[in-house]
Amino acid sequence: MQLALPHFKPSSRERQWVAGEIETARFLRALWDAASNRQRHEAEFISLLVCCGWTNVLANDAGWESTRLWRNQHIADYLRVGYESDQQLATELSAAFPRLKQARRLLTTHTGITHYYKALRPGTIEFVERHAKRIASAFAIATSTKLKPREKIKRTVEMITRLGFIHIRGQEVSPLNGLTPALACLDPHRRLPIMNDKTRRLLRAIGQSPDSAGAIALHQLIGCNGIKNSFELDVYAATEEFPSLRKSRARTLSATQLRDVGLKSEAASIAQIAANRVKINKAHNKLTNRLRDWLLWRQVTPKESRFDALILDYRKGRHLLIEAKTASAGPSGRSQIRQAIGQLFDYRYTHASQFPPGAVDLAILLPSKPASNVQALLQSLGIELLWFERKALKGTVGL
Repeated sequence: MQLALPHFKPSSRERQWVAGEIETARFLRALWDAASNRQRHEAEFISLLVCCGWTNVLANDAGWESTRLWRNQHIADYLRVGYESDQQLATELSAAFPRLKQARRLLTTHTGITHYYKALRPGTIEFVERHAKRIASAFAIATSTKLKPREKIKRTVEMITRLGFIHIRGQEVSPLNGLTPALACLDPHRRLPIMNDKTRRLLRAIGQSPDSAGAIALHQLIGCNGIKNSFELDVYAATEEFPSLRKSRARTLSATQLRDVGLKSEAASIAQIAANRVKINKAHNKLTNRLRDWLLWRQVTPKESRFDALILDYRKGRHLLIEAKTASAGPSGRSQIRQAIGQLFDYRYTHASQFPPGAVDLAILLPSKPASNVQALLQSLGIELLWFERKALKGTVGL
């Protein structure tokens, strides 16, 4: 089935996003090219490269500087020296890597691609160090200029996936999430795709999975739809809205059909619906992304289907079904609340048959605390409320 994927027309912010990823690639390539063969096989060096593909916080103006300082501290730790200033660290870095040029300029560069969650970092680094020899081989393949991109991608991704999952607090995390940013940066052809939460929706849209076949399918999108390299593909995957191969008819889900909540596009985009171009507001996706991030930082992985989120075992033996709405005030907001009420009872009836009777609680997520009459209405129906106050998630139920 052929899908008409949208054309990549980056905004000014998205072009800056791509430029930042390309700068990260230059940074990692500079370190790799300056390293000796011995250094390229050191577990500590491989771990450093992996970390340099991450951002410490969300990439805004303050976030870039936080990530730069965090990255430089990792470099200082690798060199086993203090981090007193950029100039001092540049001198130490040049001594450790004599072939490295303009070390001070590198240390002032803002880098990072994937906002990798703090809870996942220690387990990922332990995984990288345990499998450093194989990962170093995958890195060497990624840097090759002799292999054709398709063969390079297939071999590299298969080497990483054969290592198995990263096990963190009962969760299975794909190593592709944490490692492909560095791999993409090392590829001189800029064709090796980044594969993480941002690309999950795009993979679904083209009927692929996060494996070597999916990586090749993503690679084949480069050169099409205005996408010139793997970094533009990464931003495209994060910001566009894609059609779906899934059938639209409702189905009763089994436990195995639940999937982790994926990252949603928050940018305003244009969709073709019944031959009319309709501007879609992404406030709903922004709200569900906030919930997803808040939960993932607490090692909770929400599930989704036709509903927005399901938190399994949020209390012993109980599950919480959540529907997000962007407003609760005025006629439009009241309409959204009524819609959410109907959706929650419908979704619990149609999708929760796999759970014991009465084991699924209901909640509405709002961007802010609603008026008292809305709170009273939902309380009378046994529906919980969740809302955000700055960065904190508040509500009538604790998570």
